[in-house]
Amino acid sequence: MKTTIVNGKEVPVIEPTKVTTTISNIKTGEVYASEEEWKVKNIPETDIRRDVNVVMPRLDLFGKTK
Repeated sequence: MKTTIVNGKEVPVIEPTKVTTTISNIKTGEVYASEEEWKVKNIPETDIRRDVNVVMPRLDLFGKTK
């Protein structure tokens, strides 16, 4: 597991397990497979919506007991 130093203490770095991005047109609802697809169709960037879904690993919120 990766760690970093924060305020002099070593803390674990939690990385996402999966990140997905959905690109769609705000006006028409059309979903694009990639950034290049809507750029080739000359769609203005103001009409583009990007939804990003980040899935994080489960966290153990309860400490171990003796």
